[in-house]
Amino acid sequence: MSGPNSAASVIFSHNSLSLGYTDVMIDENKQNKLLNSAIKQLMKPLMRFLIDQQITLPTLMEVIKSAYVEVAEKDFSIADKPPTDSRINLLTGVHRKDVKRLRDLNQQHKPSERLSINSLMLASWMSEEPYCIKGIPQTLAINGDNSFETLANEYSRQNIHASSIMESWLQLGWVSKNDDQTLKLNMDALHDKQLTEDQLFFFAQNLADHMATSTGNLINKQKHFERAVFYNKLSQTSLLTLKKSAKEQSMRVLKDLNQQALALQKQDKKTSGPHYRFRLGSYLYTDLDDE
Repeated sequence: MSGPNSAASVIFSHNSLSLGYTDVMIDENKQNKLLNSAIKQLMKPLMRFLIDQQITLPTLMEVIKSAYVEVAEKDFSIADKPPTDSRINLLTGVHRKDVKRLRDLNQQHKPSERLSINSLMLASWMSEEPYCIKGIPQTLAINGDNSFETLANEYSRQNIHASSIMESWLQLGWVSKNDDQTLKLNMDALHDKQLTEDQLFFFAQNLADHMATSTGNLINKQKHFERAVFYNKLSQTSLLTLKKSAKEQSMRVLKDLNQQALALQKQDKKTSGPHYRFRLGSYLYTDLDDE
Protein backbone atom coordinates (compact mmCIF):
# COMPACT_ATOMS: atom_id res chain seq x y z
CA MET A 1 0.00 0.00 0.00
CA SER A 2 1.37 3.38 -0.93
CA GLY A 3 2.22 6.02 1.64
CA PRO A 4 0.30 9.24 2.25
CA ASN A 5 2.57 11.31 0.00
CA SER A 6 2.40 8.93 -2.92
CA ALA A 7 0.61 9.69 -6.15
CA ALA A 8 -0.71 6.13 -6.38
CA SER A 9 -4.32 5.13 -5.80
CA VAL A 10 -5.60 3.38 -2.74
CA ILE A 11 -8.82 1.40 -2.60
CA PHE A 12 -8.86 1.27 1.17
CA SER A 13 -10.57 -1.29 3.32
CA HIS A 14 -10.40 -2.01 7.02
CA ASN A 15 -10.88 -5.63 5.98
CA SER A 16 -7.11 -5.75 5.56
CA LEU A 17 -6.43 -4.61 9.12
CA SER A 18 -7.59 -5.80 12.49
CA LEU A 19 -5.81 -4.89 15.69
CA GLY A 20 -6.80 -8.24 17.14
CA TYR A 21 -6.25 -10.49 14.14
CA THR A 22 -3.27 -9.25 12.16
CA ASP A 23 -0.88 -11.84 10.82
CA VAL A 24 2.04 -9.89 12.26
CA MET A 25 1.26 -8.74 15.78
CA ILE A 26 2.30 -5.23 16.76
CA ASP A 27 3.90 -4.91 20.20
CA GLU A 28 1.54 -3.37 22.75
CA ASN A 29 3.45 -0.12 23.23
CA LYS A 30 3.64 0.57 19.52
CA GLN A 31 -0.02 -0.38 19.06
CA ASN A 32 -1.06 2.09 21.77
CA LYS A 33 0.93 4.86 20.11
CA LEU A 34 -0.63 4.09 16.73
CA LEU A 35 -4.10 3.93 18.27
CA ASN A 36 -3.65 7.26 20.07
CA SER A 37 -2.42 8.85 16.86
CA ALA A 38 -5.40 7.47 14.93
CA ILE A 39 -7.88 8.72 17.55
CA LYS A 40 -6.32 12.18 17.48
CA GLN A 41 -6.49 12.26 13.69
CA LEU A 42 -10.17 11.29 13.51
CA MET A 43 -11.08 13.75 16.27
CA LYS A 44 -9.52 16.80 14.61
CA PRO A 45 -12.46 17.50 12.24
CA LEU A 46 -14.86 17.10 15.17
CA MET A 47 -12.79 19.47 17.31
CA ARG A 48 -12.81 22.02 14.49
CA PHE A 49 -16.61 21.77 14.34
CA LEU A 50 -17.01 22.00 18.12
CA ILE A 51 -14.80 25.09 18.34
CA ASP A 52 -16.80 26.67 15.52
CA GLN A 53 -19.99 25.95 17.47
CA GLN A 54 -18.51 27.33 20.71
CA ILE A 55 -18.69 23.96 22.48
CA THR A 56 -15.89 23.97 25.02
CA LEU A 57 -13.99 21.15 26.73
CA PRO A 58 -16.07 21.04 29.97
CA THR A 59 -19.25 20.58 27.93
CA LEU A 60 -17.62 17.92 25.74
CA MET A 61 -16.22 16.02 28.74
CA GLU A 62 -19.71 15.66 30.21
CA VAL A 63 -20.95 14.22 26.91
CA ILE A 64 -17.97 11.85 26.69
CA LYS A 65 -18.49 10.55 30.22
CA SER A 66 -22.18 10.02 29.55
CA ALA A 67 -21.40 8.08 26.35
CA TYR A 68 -18.79 5.94 28.13
CA VAL A 69 -21.28 4.98 30.84
CA GLU A 70 -24.12 4.30 28.40
CA VAL A 71 -22.00 2.05 26.16
CA ALA A 72 -20.48 0.17 29.10
CA GLU A 73 -23.93 -0.45 30.57
CA LYS A 74 -25.46 -1.57 27.27
CA ASP A 75 -22.67 -3.51 25.59
CA PHE A 76 -20.53 -4.91 28.42
CA SER A 77 -23.02 -6.74 30.61
CA ILE A 78 -22.18 -10.15 32.07
CA ALA A 79 -24.71 -12.99 31.76
CA ASP A 80 -27.32 -10.43 30.66
CA LYS A 81 -27.00 -8.61 33.99
CA PRO A 82 -26.32 -4.87 33.98
CA PRO A 83 -22.78 -4.07 35.09
CA THR A 84 -22.29 -2.56 38.53
CA ASP A 85 -21.08 1.00 39.03
CA SER A 86 -17.71 -0.41 40.04
CA ARG A 87 -17.40 -2.44 36.85
CA ILE A 88 -18.30 0.59 34.71
CA ASN A 89 -15.71 2.60 36.62
CA LEU A 90 -13.14 -0.11 35.89
CA LEU A 91 -14.05 -0.31 32.20
CA THR A 92 -14.23 3.42 31.50
CA GLY A 93 -12.23 5.29 34.12
CA VAL A 94 -15.29 7.45 34.88
CA HIS A 95 -15.46 8.17 38.62
CA ARG A 96 -18.01 6.08 40.49
CA LYS A 97 -19.96 9.11 41.70
CA ASP A 98 -20.27 10.28 38.07
CA VAL A 99 -21.28 6.78 36.99
CA LYS A 100 -24.08 6.73 39.55
CA ARG A 101 -25.21 10.24 38.64
CA LEU A 102 -25.28 9.50 34.92
CA ARG A 103 -27.07 6.18 35.37
CA ASP A 104 -29.65 7.87 37.57
CA LEU A 105 -30.54 10.07 34.62
CA ASN A 106 -32.12 6.90 33.20
CA GLN A 107 -30.14 7.21 29.98
CA GLN A 108 -32.07 10.32 28.97
CA HIS A 109 -30.24 12.79 26.79
CA LYS A 110 -29.79 15.94 28.78
CA PRO A 111 -27.49 18.59 27.32
CA SER A 112 -24.86 19.92 29.68
CA GLU A 113 -25.80 23.03 31.59
CA ARG A 114 -22.21 24.17 31.48
CA LEU A 115 -22.64 26.32 28.41
CA SER A 116 -19.77 28.31 27.00
CA ILE A 117 -19.30 31.95 27.83
CA ASN A 118 -20.16 32.88 24.25
CA SER A 119 -23.46 30.99 24.34
CA LEU A 120 -24.47 32.56 27.65
CA MET A 121 -23.55 36.06 26.50
CA LEU A 122 -25.44 35.68 23.21
CA ALA A 123 -28.51 34.33 24.97
CA SER A 124 -28.49 37.26 27.38
CA TRP A 125 -27.92 39.90 24.69
CA MET A 126 -30.80 38.53 22.63
CA SER A 127 -33.32 38.14 25.45
CA GLU A 128 -32.57 40.00 28.69
CA GLU A 129 -32.78 43.63 29.70
CA PRO A 130 -30.94 45.97 29.58
CA TYR A 131 -29.13 44.35 26.66
CA CYS A 132 -32.38 43.55 24.84
CA ILE A 133 -35.46 45.79 24.88
CA LYS A 134 -38.81 44.46 23.63
CA GLY A 135 -37.11 41.65 21.79
CA ILE A 136 -34.58 43.89 20.05
CA PRO A 137 -30.87 43.47 20.96
CA GLN A 138 -29.51 46.90 21.82
CA THR A 139 -26.35 48.55 20.57
CA LEU A 140 -23.84 48.37 23.41
CA ALA A 141 -20.98 50.62 24.44
CA ILE A 142 -17.67 48.80 24.73
CA ASN A 143 -17.13 49.94 28.34
CA GLY A 144 -19.20 51.46 31.13
CA ASP A 145 -22.65 50.68 32.51
CA ASN A 146 -24.75 48.14 30.59
CA SER A 147 -21.89 47.71 28.13
CA PHE A 148 -20.32 44.77 26.33
CA GLU A 149 -17.76 44.67 29.11
CA THR A 150 -20.54 44.45 31.71
CA LEU A 151 -22.17 41.62 29.79
CA ALA A 152 -18.90 39.71 29.47
CA ASN A 153 -18.06 40.12 33.15
CA GLU A 154 -21.40 38.58 34.12
CA TYR A 155 -20.37 35.23 32.63
CA SER A 156 -16.59 35.19 32.33
CA ARG A 157 -15.28 33.26 35.32
CA GLN A 158 -12.05 32.12 33.71
CA ASN A 159 -10.11 35.40 33.64
CA ILE A 160 -11.01 35.96 29.99
CA HIS A 161 -11.01 39.69 29.34
CA ALA A 162 -13.96 41.34 27.63
CA SER A 163 -11.58 42.83 25.06
CA SER A 164 -10.45 39.33 24.02
CA ILE A 165 -14.05 38.18 23.61
CA MET A 166 -14.87 41.32 21.60
CA GLU A 167 -11.94 40.80 19.22
CA SER A 168 -13.00 37.19 18.68
CA TRP A 169 -16.61 38.22 17.96
CA LEU A 170 -15.47 40.93 15.56
CA GLN A 171 -13.39 38.37 13.69
CA LEU A 172 -16.31 35.93 13.55
CA GLY A 173 -18.60 38.69 12.30
CA TRP A 174 -20.98 38.30 15.23
CA VAL A 175 -20.64 42.00 16.08
CA SER A 176 -19.63 45.10 14.16
CA LYS A 177 -18.10 48.27 15.55
CA ASN A 178 -19.88 51.51 14.73
CA ASP A 179 -18.21 54.88 14.16
CA ASP A 180 -19.15 55.96 17.70
CA GLN A 181 -17.28 52.92 19.08
CA THR A 182 -20.43 51.02 20.02
CA LEU A 183 -21.08 47.38 19.16
CA LYS A 184 -23.99 46.03 17.16
CA LEU A 185 -25.03 42.37 17.25
CA ASN A 186 -25.18 40.97 13.70
CA MET A 187 -28.22 38.70 13.74
CA ASP A 188 -27.76 37.59 10.11
CA ALA A 189 -24.29 36.24 10.86
CA LEU A 190 -25.61 34.36 13.89
CA HIS A 191 -28.52 32.89 11.94
CA ASP A 192 -26.08 31.58 9.34
CA LYS A 193 -24.52 29.50 12.12
CA GLN A 194 -27.79 27.98 13.32
CA LEU A 195 -28.08 24.27 12.59
CA THR A 196 -31.44 22.64 11.98
CA GLU A 197 -32.69 19.63 13.90
CA ASP A 198 -32.67 17.56 10.70
CA GLN A 199 -29.05 18.49 9.96
CA LEU A 200 -27.88 17.45 13.42
CA PHE A 201 -29.96 14.25 13.35
CA PHE A 202 -28.44 12.97 10.11
CA PHE A 203 -25.00 14.27 11.06
CA ALA A 204 -25.11 12.04 14.14
CA GLN A 205 -26.78 9.04 12.51
CA ASN A 206 -24.61 8.91 9.41
CA LEU A 207 -21.29 9.42 11.16
CA ALA A 208 -22.21 7.07 14.01
CA ASP A 209 -22.95 4.22 11.60
CA HIS A 210 -19.77 4.91 9.62
CA MET A 211 -17.81 4.89 12.89
CA ALA A 212 -19.52 1.66 13.95
CA THR A 213 -18.51 0.10 10.63
CA SER A 214 -14.89 1.24 10.91
CA THR A 215 -14.37 0.32 14.55
CA GLY A 216 -16.18 -2.97 14.05
CA ASN A 217 -13.82 -3.85 11.24
CA LEU A 218 -10.86 -3.27 13.54
CA ILE A 219 -12.04 -5.57 16.34
CA ASN A 220 -14.38 -8.15 14.78
CA LYS A 221 -13.64 -11.13 12.55
CA GLN A 222 -16.85 -10.53 10.61
CA LYS A 223 -16.18 -7.47 8.46
CA HIS A 224 -18.54 -4.83 7.10
CA PHE A 225 -18.09 -3.53 3.59
CA GLU A 226 -15.96 -0.36 3.60
CA ARG A 227 -14.06 1.04 0.65
CA ALA A 228 -12.65 4.40 -0.43
CA VAL A 229 -10.76 5.61 -3.49
CA PHE A 230 -7.84 7.96 -2.82
CA TYR A 231 -5.59 9.90 -5.18
CA ASN A 232 -3.37 12.91 -4.61
CA LYS A 233 -1.06 15.09 -6.72
CA LEU A 234 -4.02 16.03 -8.93
CA SER A 235 -4.45 19.28 -10.84
CA GLN A 236 -7.46 21.46 -10.12
CA THR A 237 -8.96 20.53 -13.49
CA SER A 238 -8.59 16.81 -12.81
CA LEU A 239 -9.98 17.19 -9.31
CA LEU A 240 -13.08 19.01 -10.55
CA THR A 241 -13.59 16.34 -13.21
CA LEU A 242 -13.42 13.57 -10.62
CA LYS A 243 -15.67 15.52 -8.27
CA LYS A 244 -18.38 15.86 -10.91
CA SER A 245 -18.12 12.19 -11.87
CA ALA A 246 -18.18 11.03 -8.25
CA LYS A 247 -21.34 12.99 -7.47
CA GLU A 248 -23.16 11.74 -10.56
CA GLN A 249 -22.21 8.08 -10.06
CA SER A 250 -22.93 8.16 -6.33
CA MET A 251 -26.37 9.67 -6.83
CA ARG A 252 -27.24 6.96 -9.36
CA VAL A 253 -26.30 4.23 -6.87
CA LEU A 254 -28.17 5.89 -4.00
CA LYS A 255 -31.32 6.46 -6.07
CA ASP A 256 -31.32 2.86 -7.31
CA LEU A 257 -30.83 1.46 -3.80
CA ASN A 258 -33.45 3.80 -2.39
CA GLN A 259 -36.02 2.50 -4.88
CA GLN A 260 -35.10 -1.11 -4.12
CA ALA A 261 -35.10 -0.62 -0.34
CA LEU A 262 -38.46 1.15 -0.37
CA ALA A 263 -40.08 -1.73 -2.26
CA LEU A 264 -38.56 -4.31 0.10
CA GLN A 265 -39.60 -2.31 3.16
CA LYS A 266 -43.24 -2.21 2.02
CA GLN A 267 -43.09 -5.95 1.49
CA ASP A 268 -41.39 -6.73 4.82
CA LYS A 269 -43.70 -4.54 6.91
CA LYS A 270 -46.36 -7.19 6.33
CA THR A 271 -44.23 -9.85 8.07
CA SER A 272 -43.92 -10.34 11.83
CA GLY A 273 -40.35 -11.59 11.91
CA PRO A 274 -37.39 -9.55 13.27
CA HIS A 275 -36.66 -6.37 11.34
CA TYR A 276 -33.29 -4.73 10.76
CA ARG A 277 -31.98 -1.43 9.45
CA PHE A 278 -29.76 -0.69 6.48
CA ARG A 279 -27.67 2.37 5.66
CA LEU A 280 -25.38 3.00 2.72
CA GLY A 281 -23.57 6.32 2.77
CA SER A 282 -21.55 8.20 0.22
CA TYR A 283 -19.20 11.06 0.96
CA LEU A 284 -16.72 13.06 -1.08
CA TYR A 285 -13.84 15.04 0.37
CA THR A 286 -11.27 17.21 -1.37
CA ASP A 287 -8.85 19.79 0.00
CA LEU A 288 -9.96 22.27 -2.68
CA ASP A 289 -12.63 24.69 -1.56
CA ASP A 290 -15.79 24.87 -3.68
CA GLU A 291 -15.72 27.64 -6.23
